[in-house]
Amino acid sequence: MSTLAIERRKSKRSWILVAVAVVLVGLNVSNGIGNYLSNVDVFQAQGLTWVAVWGQAGLLWAILFFPFLITLRAASLTRMEHEQANWRRLASYGAHLRTYRGKLLLLAGFVLLCQTIFVAAVILVSLILGFTLTLPDVSAMLWWGLLGAVGGLTVAAVQMLVGILVRSYATTVAIGLVASIGSLMVTLVAPLLEAAYPYAQIGVGMRVRALDWPTFPETIGYLVWNAALILVAVFIGRLVLRRKEY
Repeated sequence: MSTLAIERRKSKRSWILVAVAVVLVGLNVSNGIGNYLSNVDVFQAQGLTWVAVWGQAGLLWAILFFPFLITLRAASLTRMEHEQANWRRLASYGAHLRTYRGKLLLLAGFVLLCQTIFVAAVILVSLILGFTLTLPDVSAMLWWGLLGAVGGLTVAAVQMLVGILVRSYATTVAIGLVASIGSLMVTLVAPLLEAAYPYAQIGVGMRVRALDWPTFPETIGYLVWNAALILVAVFIGRLVLRRKEY
């Protein structure tokens, strides 16, 4: 926890990305409301209420905006250590791996906070629109939001690895942007591949296209695949830091 506290102190102006996340969530949820109200007769005939808003609001958030926000946060966390040879200084007294762990924890907190903002926003607008939210409805939102956060942790681990390997902040961000756009393309053009593509895992977990509960095998497969991606990314990141010549 002391390592996490140190990383929090080192991370200046982190509130800016949180504010950006709030704005993006607001825009996406507003889009969901607009789409629902424009097609309210169709959705009511299908018995869809908050699910329609969730799907419309969550699509671009999950497969484009949120992965890119994670990219920006990860890039900012690694840039500070590439500047002025900080990795070398940390490695000189064996603190580089501990620092890496602290950055991962800080990034995980950012992912969970952003997902909390999104879920809370959908619940709020659902109540404003007069939807009756049952316990299963709220449970679905919380569970899908949590699964989306797991996908966000995958993006975070991969993007942190990119940030370790690439010294340039601009290049790190560009790689994350291309990967995030790739998530959009995979989801729209080749949906069968989204279950495997790392940057599409948020959308898969949030069920923004399926809009239903995942089966037990689907849930286990999703969790196992994301755990594998995270572990591999973290393992390679630690290996690079151990062997990197600064």
